[in-house]
Amino acid sequence: MTIVEFKNVSKSFFSQNLYKHVDLEVNSGDKIALVGNNGTGKSTLIKLLSGAENPDRGTVIREEEAVISCFDQFGRVDLDSKVQDLLNSPFEKVMTVQAELDAVSAEFTGDMDNDEKIMEKYSKLSDEFESLGGYSYIHVQSEFIDTFELNDKLDKKFRELSGGERQYIRLAITLFSNSDLIILDEPLSFFDKKKTAWLTNYINDSPKAFLVISHNIDFIRTFATKIFDIDNNKVGVYDCDYPAYLKEKKVRIAEDKKKNRETEETIEETQEAIEKKLKLLERCNNKHAHAVILRRMRKELERLQRERIKFSPEYKYSYIDAPEDVMITGKKEFEGPIVVLKDVMKEYPDKMLYKDANLVVDRDTKICIVGENGSGKSTLLKIIAGLDKPTSGEVFINEKATIAFIEQDTVFENENMYIKDYLKDKTGLSEEFIEAAIDNLYNNELEFRDKRIFMLSGGEKKRLEIFTNTLMETDLLIIDEPSTYMDDYSRTAIANMLLDYPGAVILVSHDKVLMRRIGFVTYDIRDNRFRIKN
Repeated sequence: MTIVEFKNVSKSFFSQNLYKHVDLEVNSGDKIALVGNNGTGKSTLIKLLSGAENPDRGTVIREEEAVISCFDQFGRVDLDSKVQDLLNSPFEKVMTVQAELDAVSAEFTGDMDNDEKIMEKYSKLSDEFESLGGYSYIHVQSEFIDTFELNDKLDKKFRELSGGERQYIRLAITLFSNSDLIILDEPLSFFDKKKTAWLTNYINDSPKAFLVISHNIDFIRTFATKIFDIDNNKVGVYDCDYPAYLKEKKVRIAEDKKKNRETEETIEETQEAIEKKLKLLERCNNKHAHAVILRRMRKELERLQRERIKFSPEYKYSYIDAPEDVMITGKKEFEGPIVVLKDVMKEYPDKMLYKDANLVVDRDTKICIVGENGSGKSTLLKIIAGLDKPTSGEVFINEKATIAFIEQDTVFENENMYIKDYLKDKTGLSEEFIEAAIDNLYNNELEFRDKRIFMLSGGEKKRLEIFTNTLMETDLLIIDEPSTYMDDYSRTAIANMLLDYPGAVILVSHDKVLMRRIGFVTYDIRDNRFRIKN
């Protein structure tokens, strides 16, 4: 069954063309990875698939009876619902049919005529129960609860869960829904190896179709049998696994570059012909006829210029020093450490997070905090930033130091601001410097200068917020999950920013690729202790 089909679909976002002339199909059982850099339109493609948005041109055909479910990291969930009830919610139909089966089973009397009618009813219910996955749902649900360590959370309300635990519940609701196509946008936030392996097995074993956005290449390799690649304003469809896709894409890029060279030659020839025609027009008697030909030639030139293929740039980031007459990050004069934690303990009525936590943060401190979800990493960042208080112990924060705290979900007060205006407003730096900073941040892609914040992808917004704070008068930069939603291009940018930043940096991250690149000292929260990881 074809669940969704695109026919010659084109889509733009304000004045930016995302993709043109897209033809693709999502069929039953497909295991698709949707790849592309931040800002290329992956989330928009999901909205087109699900029907949340319509194309500018072309047709999107959806199977009428097909059900499409999307994993939303910020989806609304009743905060007062209990975890067990939320985990049961996708199985309500199964549980209802199971109850009906139990009721019908009790109706058997041993009377052949009576039991024959009951057996017919029981058989129909049994078929429905099996089609809904009824014989496996208890096993799948319990396996999920064990893998994601939710056994002691089942009676808790959703509002009492950590950020990672909330993501697990949202994911379970999506995965276990009675859907034909499940769309997962960056599902691996807060995942360790065990959880990633479970999700990989679930996707591979499921008869449902999956479309997954992920920047984790190792994860994509484990399940994808089809690739949708958004690049150069096109959606390339590759009916193969990831390694084969890489080989095929190299071939297509070589073909596109050859086509570009041919186009450039034709453009050059057309420009020369136009120049000759202009000179001829000055001398000829029939100016009208030549002017008509000239207009046609110019239109052809415009068409050729539009057909040029824009290739994704190689990332080239270099640290930019602020002008000498501007206060530079980390240059303020003060004595002593920025923050000191002494024998800090944090607990809640039903849970101990850590005790005897000690830390001295100097100007050159660069650390990464790791630990299981719910271990209190984000809470510790807030204690260091002065936004939360410990249950006991001492916290010293140097009153002359400036601390910036960037939370997991980047929120801007006014997303209608242009990027350049936001940077100028936040940093007070000159327009000339801001222009250079934007070029550096977005690799000289000129369209970013005139973009408003709401036009950025999640990864681009996070990159902007981190970059802005590296240019401000901050002495300590605290970041919760800096590389969330980011492609490798953006992750490289963040790594370089953090390494070049002259002040202290404390971050929480599950991103092992980023951690390897920056090489910060790692602290671990484990067994109610906060200490350097060996």
